[in-house]
Amino acid sequence: MPKTEIKPEFLSLAANNSFVANNSSPRVNMDYAHMSSALPLLTPDSKLIKSGIEYELAKYINHVIAEEDYIVKGVIPLYRNLGSNNPLVTIIVEFEKDEFIYLDYIDVPTYMANHSFFGYPLNFSEEMANLSYNSIIPKDTVLAHTNSYDPIRRDYKYGLNVNVAFMTHPATSEDGIVVSKSFCKKARTTSYLRRVINITKDSFPVNLYGDADIFKFLPNIGEKVREDGLLCALRERNDWFNPSDLTTKNISEPDMIFDKLIYVNPESIVVDIRVIKGGKSEFPQKVTEQLDYYADELLNYYNSVIKVYENYMKEKRAMYGSDEIIKLTPRMSRFITDCYIKVNYSYNSPKANKVKFSYRKLPIDQYRIEVVTMNILEPRKGFKLTDIHGAKGVICEILDDDKMPINEDGVRVDIISDPMSTISRMNLGRTYEAYLGAASRDNRNRLIKYFKEKYGNNFLEKMTDEDYQYVYKYLREFFKLINSDMVEFIDSLDHEGIRLYFKDIVENELYIYYPTDNEKNITDVVMDIENSIYRPTKSKLKYIDYHNKEVISKEDIIVGRMYFMVLEKIGNVYNSVSSAKVNNFGFPAKSGNKDKMKHPFSTNPTKILGETEVRILTSYADREFVTDMMDLALNPSSHINLVKHILSSEKAFDTNFNIDRKMIPYGNTKSLQILKHMFNAAGIDFTYEEEEELK
Repeated sequence: MPKTEIKPEFLSLAANNSFVANNSSPRVNMDYAHMSSALPLLTPDSKLIKSGIEYELAKYINHVIAEEDYIVKGVIPLYRNLGSNNPLVTIIVEFEKDEFIYLDYIDVPTYMANHSFFGYPLNFSEEMANLSYNSIIPKDTVLAHTNSYDPIRRDYKYGLNVNVAFMTHPATSEDGIVVSKSFCKKARTTSYLRRVINITKDSFPVNLYGDADIFKFLPNIGEKVREDGLLCALRERNDWFNPSDLTTKNISEPDMIFDKLIYVNPESIVVDIRVIKGGKSEFPQKVTEQLDYYADELLNYYNSVIKVYENYMKEKRAMYGSDEIIKLTPRMSRFITDCYIKVNYSYNSPKANKVKFSYRKLPIDQYRIEVVTMNILEPRKGFKLTDIHGAKGVICEILDDDKMPINEDGVRVDIISDPMSTISRMNLGRTYEAYLGAASRDNRNRLIKYFKEKYGNNFLEKMTDEDYQYVYKYLREFFKLINSDMVEFIDSLDHEGIRLYFKDIVENELYIYYPTDNEKNITDVVMDIENSIYRPTKSKLKYIDYHNKEVISKEDIIVGRMYFMVLEKIGNVYNSVSSAKVNNFGFPAKSGNKDKMKHPFSTNPTKILGETEVRILTSYADREFVTDMMDLALNPSSHINLVKHILSSEKAFDTNFNIDRKMIPYGNTKSLQILKHMFNAAGIDFTYEEEEELK
C-alpha cells in the first residue's frame, strides 16, 4: 500500500503533528508559532503519538555538550562552599587538533534563562559528577541536560499526555478550558528573573533580611524571597534626616513610598548573585559584609582560573621546552584576558585608585549587584494551553480531581474542552489524536488488568514465557491496524526484548508511531480499530457539578488522550496586572527605568483593546460602554470631540462626557472606514441600524 505524499522532511516544525493533513492551514501555522512559545515544564512527558520528529528535535536541545575529545585540566566552581546550590562550574580542558594542543573552557550552569521572564533548570549528568584532573570527556558527551530531554528515549519532551473529554460544561464556552488540580501540579514551569541593583554613595541598603546583629541586604543563594516578592530596597541618603532614617529599626523596614524597591515573583528562591565592587566602600563594614563576601568569592573564582592557566602553561613549557605548540581558543583567550583585567584592576589591587570602575560603560560607584531568582509557576485561571493542532484555550476553571468526569473504566479526565471548537476551527486532527491516544491508553490498561487479575500487583516478576508470547501477539495485532513499521519493530524483538518492552509499557506508556506519511489513512485506522477488540472505551461519564450533585452524561463519550503544551501568555497574579503611573492630576504618565521593578505590577497602561481586554470589559460593563470606549479611540470624529472636551473643561478631567450619536454615529472607526471603502468600490454600502433590544 503506497504511503501518502506528506513527507516530514518538507514540513519543518509542522511535522511534529502526525495528523497535520487533517487540520486547516491557519491552525497548522498557529501550531508552528505555539511550538516556539511553549514553556519548558518541570516534569514533561514524552509524546504518546510520535511522528518521528521528536528524535530529530532532541539533537538540537540547548544542552552543555563537549565539542571535542577533551582532557580535564581544572574544575572551578563559581563559589567554593555552596555545593549543589552553586550556580556555575567552569571546566578548563585541552584537546588536540591540527598538530596543536588547544586550551579551552566549558561553563556548566545550573540554569538557562535567555527569556526575560522564563527559564529552565539544567541537570548535571553522571559524567559531570565524576570529573577530576586529567579525566577524559569524549566528544558529544552531555554534561548537563534539560528536563525536556529524555536520556533513555533520546527524544524532545515539551508537553503532557492528558486525558481529554470533548463535552459541554459551564466553563467551556468557546475557548474556555476546565482542568484538574493534578494537571496543574504536573504542568508547573519555572520563571527566572534577573535584577541589577547599583548602590552608590547617595543610597543606603535596607536591612530587609537581617537582624540587629547580621546585616543582610538580600537573601543569600538558596534562600527564599519575602512572601510579597520584595527582593531588596535602597534608601536615598539625606544628611538632614539620616539620624532618624538610618536607625537600626528604621533601616530594617522598607518605606513603601520613598525607598527604591526591587520586586520579583513572590516565594522566589535566589539562585545566583554576582557582585562587582567599585572603589573604597563608603559604608560601615557591617553593612557591606554580605556584599563583600560575594565580591571576594567572584575575585577568587577569577584567580583560580588564572592559577590553573599559569600552572598549565608552566607544565607544558617544561614538557615541550616552549609554548609554541600550545594555542588558546578564541573564547579562552577572551576569558583569560577578562580574568586578568578583573583581578589586576579589582578594588583591592594596587591599581584600584588609578582607575574608574565601570560595567559596559556604566560607572560603578560602590557595588553593582546582579541577582537571579527562580520561581515555580503553577497554572491557574487565565493561563493559556494548547494542543499540537492550534486549539489554544484559556483555563477558566480548576476543579478537584474527584469533581472531574470519570468513565466506567475509572479513567479520570484531566481537561474538558468544548466539542464544537474542533468543528469551528477545522482542526479534525485533534479528534484523531485523541482517539488513537485513547486506544493506546485503554489497551495498555487492559494488558495490565489482565496480568494483575492473574498474578497480583507484582505480576512482572511472575510472568512466564507463555505470558510474554500473549503480549507479543496482542500488541502485534494492534500494531497491524496502525502501522507496519511498528509490526516490524515488535517482530525484531527476542524474548528478552519483549520482556523489557512490556516492562517499559507498564512503567510508562504504550507509545504509537504514526508519521505524517503513514501508509494507512487515519480514517481507515479508526474504522479498523472500531471493528476490533482494541477499540477504546466509550461510556457515560460521571462528574460532580457546582451543586455537589452527581451528573451523568446523556451520551457515551470516549475519553481521549492528547498532548498539551503551556504557552508563555500566562495569567500570573502580578505581571498580568497593568496599573498606569499617574501624575498629580490623575493623568497617565510615562514610566521610566526606575519604575520597572518598583511595584509588583506593571506601570505601563494598556494601550489597546484586544480580544482579551474586550472580553474582560464586557464581563463588567454593558455592550454600549465597550463600543463607546473603542469608538473614542478609533473614530477620528469622536476622538476630536473628546480632546476638545478635555481642553475646554474647567476641571483637569471631566468624566461627564457624552457624544450625540445622531451627529457622530458608530461605525466610523479607521478600520471600518477602510472596509467600507473596499465594499463601496464593489458597489456595496452600509447603514447603521440600532438593535431592537437597545432601542
